Amino acid sequence: MTVTNHRPFTYPDGRIDIPSSSHTREGAVKYTDNAIRKFITEASAKPWFANTIFVIVADHSSGSAGKTDLPIERYHIPCFIYAPSLIKPVIEQRLTSQIDLAPTVLGLMNFSYKSRFMGYDINRIEPGRERVFVSTYQDMGYLKNDTLVILSPKKKVQMFRVSTTDQKNIPFNANSPLVKEAIAWYQSASYLFKNGKYKALH
Repeated sequence: MTVTNHRPFTYPDGRIDIPSSSHTREGAVKYTDNAIRKFITEASAKPWFANTIFVIVADHSSGSAGKTDLPIERYHIPCFIYAPSLIKPVIEQRLTSQIDLAPTVLGLMNFSYKSRFMGYDINRIEPGRERVFVSTYQDMGYLKNDTLVILSPKKKVQMFRVSTTDQKNIPFNANSPLVKEAIAWYQSASYLFKNGKYKALH
C-alpha cells in the first residue's frame, strides 16, 4: 500500500474515483480499501492461499484528540483476521488490544510455543479478563469492563466510567484494585524491557 494516512493523503491517481489532488482522508481510506482488495484478490490465485492467515490491522485511528486525555472511542481500530478456508467469519465483540493479536493468531493455528507475550489468546481466556491498553506519549490507559484508568506523569491518576458515547469522570480511589492492576501491567512491562527480559527465546 503506497498511501499516506496523514496529510496530504496522497496516493496514485486513477486507482479510485477520488483524485489524489483532493487531499482528503476519504480518498486515502477508499484507496486503502482498493489496495487490500487487490492484494487479497491476487493472493487468492496463489497455491498457498488456502493455508494462509491474513492479518490486517491499524496502528491508530484518525485522531486521538477529545474531551478527555484518552478519549476511548478514538482508539477503536479495525482488525481483520482472514482465512476463508480455515476460520469461520465472526465479529469479535469482546475487548481486545493489539498485544492480543499474536497469541490469538497462534491459537487459531493450534500452535504450541513458549513466549513472554503480555497479550491473551482472546478465544481462550475466561470471560471478565478482557482489557484494553491505550496510550499517548505520556498518558497510559487501562480499560476493563466499563472503567478506564489513566496514569500520567507525577503519579497523577484519573478514572472514568465509559459508555459508547461518553466518558464520565468518577472519583479516584488509590486503593481501587483496578488502579493497582493498571499500575502492575505497565510497571511489569517496563521492568521486563529495561532488564532485557524480552530478548528472543532460544
